Amino acid sequence: MAEIITQEDLLIVLQHSANPMLKLNIDVLDSSQKVIGTLECGLQSGSMSINGESDIRRTANFVVQPTLKEKIKLTENSLLWLNKDIRMSVGLYNPRTKLYKFYPLGCYVYTDTSGTYDAATNSLTINCSDYMKKLDGTKNGQLGALIISYPAYKENEETGEPIEYNIIRNAVIETLEKLARITNHRIDDIGEYKAMPDYNDDWEKYREENKATWNTIPSDQEFAAGCSVLSILTTFRDLYPNYEMFFDMETNAFVCQLKPMCYEDDVYLDNPFIQRVLISENTSIDMTQVRNICEIWGKVIDVDFYSEECTYENNVYSSTIAGYKEEYYNGDSIGIKIPTANEENAKLNINGLGSIEIYNEANEEPIKANVLEADNTYAFKIKKNHIDKQDVVKAYFLGQWQVHAINVLTNGKKSGKFATSSDGQEYELYSKEYFQKFYNCKRVDFTIIANSPFTIEKLGEIPEIKIGGEYDNITSDDLAADRAKWENWKNCRLTDNVTITTVLLPFLDVNKKVSYKRSDSEREHQYIITSISHDFAGYTTTITMYRFYPLYETLSKEKGTHKALSEFSHGVLSKYTHEQLTAIVSGDEL
Repeated sequence: MAEIITQEDLLIVLQHSANPMLKLNIDVLDSSQKVIGTLECGLQSGSMSINGESDIRRTANFVVQPTLKEKIKLTENSLLWLNKDIRMSVGLYNPRTKLYKFYPLGCYVYTDTSGTYDAATNSLTINCSDYMKKLDGTKNGQLGALIISYPAYKENEETGEPIEYNIIRNAVIETLEKLARITNHRIDDIGEYKAMPDYNDDWEKYREENKATWNTIPSDQEFAAGCSVLSILTTFRDLYPNYEMFFDMETNAFVCQLKPMCYEDDVYLDNPFIQRVLISENTSIDMTQVRNICEIWGKVIDVDFYSEECTYENNVYSSTIAGYKEEYYNGDSIGIKIPTANEENAKLNINGLGSIEIYNEANEEPIKANVLEADNTYAFKIKKNHIDKQDVVKAYFLGQWQVHAINVLTNGKKSGKFATSSDGQEYELYSKEYFQKFYNCKRVDFTIIANSPFTIEKLGEIPEIKIGGEYDNITSDDLAADRAKWENWKNCRLTDNVTITTVLLPFLDVNKKVSYKRSDSEREHQYIITSISHDFAGYTTTITMYRFYPLYETLSKEKGTHKALSEFSHGVLSKYTHEQLTAIVSGDEL
C-alpha cells in the first residue's frame, strides 16, 4: 500500500486502462519467513479481495505464466509445496520509464493445493489467503485434546482474595507465542474505552485509578479441545467493542488494535482523482441489513455475595451479608435487594465496614436519583485502589441480574406524539421514558446523527437484539451501553454506503478516508473504505465505502473557547462544514 499517492501512480493507472501490462512477482518463503526464491510471472488473469470486516482479510487467486519453467515442479523440493508460503506484488508498466512499478499485495498461504501447473500452456494457478488461515484450523491452528483456561485473576489460596489480575493483552500474546508460535506481532491494549486516548482526554488518570481492572479479563475463559487459535484470539478481542486483528500487509506482523476512527486522518484519495478513474457507481442499499436500535443482553451476573437484608437511611444502603470479610476487597461482586429508590449520590455500607459511594462505571460519576428502584435486586462491584498513599474504595453499579442496555439512532428532535402503555400511562414517542417502558430496559442511550437516513424518525423502530456468545462477557449495564452504541453506529455507517468501480488501483487498502461526490448528491462527502476487490484481467477495482460519521467528537469539545482552528490538523477540520466550524467557535450547539 502506498502511503502517498503520487502523480506517477495516477499516470500509470490511467495509461493502462486501454491496454494493461501487468506482472506478478512471487517471493517464496520458508518456515522462517526467509525468501528462498522468486518467480517472475506474466499475469494472465486473477482477482484479489480485501475485507476490513472479515477475520480473513485478504484472499487471492491468479493464473500466471512463470518465466522459469524448470522451477514449477510440484515436489517437496520445489518452490511450490505445502510447507512454503508466498509474498506477492503486482507490477504496472510505466511506458515513460520503460520499467514496472511494483505494489505489495501481502503474504499468503495456499488454501487448497500448492498450485496447479499446466505445462502445455505454461500457466500456473494459485489460490491463497492471508496468514489467518494458519490460525483458524484450515492450514493449522486447531488445538488437540486439551482444555485451555485463562483465569480472570490469581487468588490467595488461604483467603481467596484476588492478588493479581490477568491482563487481556498478555493473554493474546501468550496465545500467539505458545499456541501458534508467532513472535512477530504488535498487540495494543484491550480494555475499557475510557482508558483509551482515542476516546478520553483523561485516559491516564482513569488508568491510574482503575489500574487493577481496566484492561483485565473480566471473567474466567475456558476453551475446549478442537477449538482453533483464532477462536481464542477473537474471544479476547471481542471482550470490548471496536477492536480488529489482522496480518500487516508489508511486515506480516500479527496486529491487534482499535479499529481506526480516521478522525484526524487526511483524505487518501480526493474526489477529483476518483472522478478521473471512475467507471461506474452503485448506491443501492440492502434494506434487510438496516437497523436503528441495538439491544444488548449481557452477562447474567453471578455475584460472590448476596443479601436481601438491607435498610435505607440518610441516603445509605446498609446491608448485612453473612460470611462477608472484615474489609472491602477489590473485585468482590455483591447482589443486594433494594428496599426503596435512591436519592442522588447514594452510598453503600456492608456489615458496618464504612459507607462507600456508588458510581457509574461509564462516566466515573455518582449514580443519579432513582437509578435503583424499590424491590429490585442489583449487583455492585467493589473496586479498591491505592491513591495518594490512601486506599480509596468505591462500589460500581453493574445493573440488575442480567446486564441490559439499548442504544437508539435518532435525529435528536422531539416527536410531539404520544403512545399509551398497557397500564394506561402516556409516553412521548421515542423519548427515553418511552424506550424504558416499552423495552423494559433501564439503560437507554441515544446516538444522534441528524442527517442519517436511517433514524427512528425516518424509518420507525428497527431493532437488532444481541444476546449470547461474546455478549455474555459484558459484565455491566455501562459496558453494554458502550457496546450498543458501537453496534448501532456500525449499523448506520455500514448501510449508508456506496460501491464504485474504477480502473485498477492496486495501492488501495481498507480503513482509508476518501472524499467522493455521489451521482445523486449535490456535494462531496467523506467515506471510509471497507472492502476492495481487484479484477486483474479486467483491469478494474471495485470499492465499497461507508459514509464517515464520527463516533466520538474531538473538536466540538473546544466550542466556546479561545482555541484557534489552526491548532487542529486538517484531518480534524475536514469533518466539519463552514457553518459547523462557525458554531463551534461561537460556542453554539452543532
